[in-house]
Formats: sequence, C-alpha cells, structure tokens
Amino acid sequence: MKVIPHSKPTIQEDDIKAVSAVLKRCLISQGEGVERFEKLFSKYHGIRGGVAVSSGTAALHIALLALGIGKGDGVIVPTYACIAPYNAVRYTGATPVLADTVKDGWAMDAERIEDYLKRDSKRRVRAIIVVHLFGNPVNMDAFMEISKRRSIPVIEDCALSLGAEYKGKKVGAFGEISIFSFYATKVITTGEGGMLISNSREILDRAMDLREYDEKKDDTLRFNYKMTDFQAAMGISQLKKLPKFIEQRRRIAKNYLDKLQNLPLSLPDQSEHTKDIYHRFVVKIKNADRFIDAMRRKGITCKKPVFMPVHRIVERRALPNAEKIWKEAVSLPIYPSLDKDAVKRIIGCTKKIIEGMRINVGSA
Repeated sequence: MKVIPHSKPTIQEDDIKAVSAVLKRCLISQGEGVERFEKLFSKYHGIRGGVAVSSGTAALHIALLALGIGKGDGVIVPTYACIAPYNAVRYTGATPVLADTVKDGWAMDAERIEDYLKRDSKRRVRAIIVVHLFGNPVNMDAFMEISKRRSIPVIEDCALSLGAEYKGKKVGAFGEISIFSFYATKVITTGEGGMLISNSREILDRAMDLREYDEKKDDTLRFNYKMTDFQAAMGISQLKKLPKFIEQRRRIAKNYLDKLQNLPLSLPDQSEHTKDIYHRFVVKIKNADRFIDAMRRKGITCKKPVFMPVHRIVERRALPNAEKIWKEAVSLPIYPSLDKDAVKRIIGCTKKIIEGMRINVGSA
C-alpha cells in the first residue's frame, strides 16, 4: 500500500538546475543571489524591501530586535500556533503574553487583546504577533485598529500563508514588519530559510545589520542569520511558480469542499474578504485522534495542524477556545504534487471512516 504523506515539497527540475548553476560558480554564501531574491520577494508584496535570513524564527527574532524590544517588554502571541513566535520573544529577553483563539476558530481573538493589555498593565506591551494560520488570512482590520489606537506595532507571521489575500491585499502588507518561512513544508521552500519585509528603511537597515556579526566597528550583539546564494536561487525559482502552486492547492481544496459536504465535520470557513491558499486543509471533527489513526491504517497521513497549544507546554493553564480547537482540528494532505488518484483516495477514506465512526458512536 502506497503511503500518502501529510505534506511534501514540490521540487522540480528547474529548481535543481537553478541551485546547480550557482554551485558550479562556487557562489555558496550570501551574495548577489540573496539580494535579488529579497528584491523580487518584496516587490511581489508591494513592500519597500526585504531581508533574507536562515529561518522564519530568525526573521521573527530580528524583527523584534529591530523594533527595540527587549527585557521588561511584553509581546502578545497566539497560543494556537507553533512555538516559534513564543521562542523568538524569549530570545530578546521580553515576555510572551499568550492569547486565546476566537470561539470555534484558530485565529487569535482580537476582541480579547484589551483584556491582555489590562492584565499585563505592569509590563509594557510593545508588539502584537499576528499569525495567519494554514493559508487563511486573519481579520487584519481589527488588529490594525488596536495597533493605531494603542501605538503598538503589529508583526505579521505569514510563514503558512504566502500569497493569501485579505480585502485585496496580500498578507504581509499590513503590519510594521512581516515574516515568512521557506522551510521544506512551507508554500515555497529553500530547505531552510526565512524573510522579513517592511516599508521602513530604518527597520530594514537595522535587520540587515543584525543579520551578520563580522567586520563591525562596535560590540552590538549580532547574529549569523545569513541565507546562502544557492538557497536564494531555489527561492527565486520557487517564487516564479507560486501562482501555479496556489492554483493547484485551491483546486484540491475545492474538490475536498465539494465532496466532503454533508458529513459530521466542519470544513474550512469561506469568507468574501479573504483568499485562502490552503497551505493546510483543516477540518474539525470530534474523535479526531481516532480519525487520524484510522486514516494512518489506510496509508494516509493526517495530523493535528498544531502540535500542541503553547500554553499547554509552558504554563499548564487552560485557554478554552484553543483547547477545543486543538482537540478537534485535523489536517488532510494537500500540496501541489498531490495527484488526482491520491485526492480521490483521501476523500473516499475520509467518508468511509467518518460514516463508520458515526454508526459506532452515534456522532463523529
């Protein structure tokens, strides 16, 4: 039985040739290729400039430092996300303030932000990290209104949502700084790697200075967060194919949305204000662990889209909306190279397993 993986990078011959051409010229560190990637990437978003780095986490770390965040400051981060934003805040010496999700959804709840600000009144909250999860844009109006009223900058974490749009603008075009990841399973990949983009020349200059530590005339703490030119070559090659990648993801998602109707599960929300890229196709289902295990026995790898809410790892206290979503969320395989037969098999097995669960326990 052929196993269908949960996610898989789409590496094609033109990507291999692009990397090979750079390696043949012995251009194996940061150089003109990285600069070109930065320009193309920021242009794609209609933003002034970008700074390529070694990972999405490195981009978050530098973004926070470029805003002057450090010890004694607080930064609001979502609990329902990977732990990278939480860790990046800790790298600076600041304190992460964990925020719950909206009810029955995975986006951070903007309406609760004022509560967090009041609760942490002794600690000055200096930034809000908004994570666009699974290719689905967050309601940026609500967060930007808080940002403007409170003079608190927003950092957009677009690691899972490159190319998604909110009200006609690409995610990453709203915040003071936005970050992206090019890890193996992201929308486009350079193996490892990341990028931050901003319209602020001051922030970009600061980020570039912090990215590399050598040949500096002062002892400011800097980092070795550089991207290589052969990674950038792959990034440029992948960026050219981004529209096609998104088209293929949306085609698969439409198939899922059409064929999984009328089952006892919740499909991804559709909104007139957003254009989802379906980096993950996440459904909500009771008995999620049983479903994942049953699909595994059929040779189909499904996963919880977030390993564990951060508050469970670090504080052991309940943030109820995130707890409920975490227990119910399941991510079905979706990526550009997923062929029609695999999609058909996933749909068929999903229907069969969920119907079986409904018969056995009375509800899914």
